[in-house]
Amino acid sequence: MIEGSGKTALVTGADRGFGLFIVRGLAQRGWCVFAGRVLKEYDHLDKLASEYPNVHPVWLDVSRVEDIEKARDEIEITAGRLDLLVSNAAHMGGPAPSTLGGEDPIDYSALEQDFMINSMAGILLVDRMLPLLEKGEMKRLHFTSSEISSLRLMTRTGSVRYAMTKTALNLGVRMLFNELRPKGYTFRLYQPGGMNQVLPDGSYRRTTKAVDPVESAASAVEQMLTDRIDEDRLALVDYHGRELSF
Repeated sequence: MIEGSGKTALVTGADRGFGLFIVRGLAQRGWCVFAGRVLKEYDHLDKLASEYPNVHPVWLDVSRVEDIEKARDEIEITAGRLDLLVSNAAHMGGPAPSTLGGEDPIDYSALEQDFMINSMAGILLVDRMLPLLEKGEMKRLHFTSSEISSLRLMTRTGSVRYAMTKTALNLGVRMLFNELRPKGYTFRLYQPGGMNQVLPDGSYRRTTKAVDPVESAASAVEQMLTDRIDEDRLALVDYHGRELSF
């Protein structure tokens, strides 16, 4: 397990649930954590920052280049480097899932937004944060993917937007891996499972067979802070530690 003393991480999509618990897990291990927020109705990060002085909430809408660059500048001034980038922010598609035909046709403006947040932002984050990552010792990149990103395993219908964007994310991560792995970067492509949603008051919106985000985040932190013997191979791994086809 890689210790956190003196190390710095950026976690996007950290307002609640899975992302928030990743921030907490890293902070508990002594990491300086910059936590990206975008949901004004949630104050969980503020409470976490009051408990852990090494947690630094930053406004970060990953669909906005200017927000990413502002966060980069704040990290540079405060910490001077970045050891771990956790690209976790995602848009799930809103109240009307994209289905073919019928009363709820595909919303192509929403599809564009989903691609920006779920697919392109991860690549853009690495591009803009690269000068800080180059100064870091760890050079580790984590991307939160999904089991529905797998072409081989996909058997569902509906939810076209989210599935398409996560498949595109995987390909983008593959291209980053091809370029950056020879330069010493290591990668974590993680499938967190369908999780119970955390509401503004801290309660859960529970669904059948959903995963507890606390447990999934604990597994993610364990995986991102533990070296693998096969770092030269990109793998999609779930919260049980099982490798999935993608």
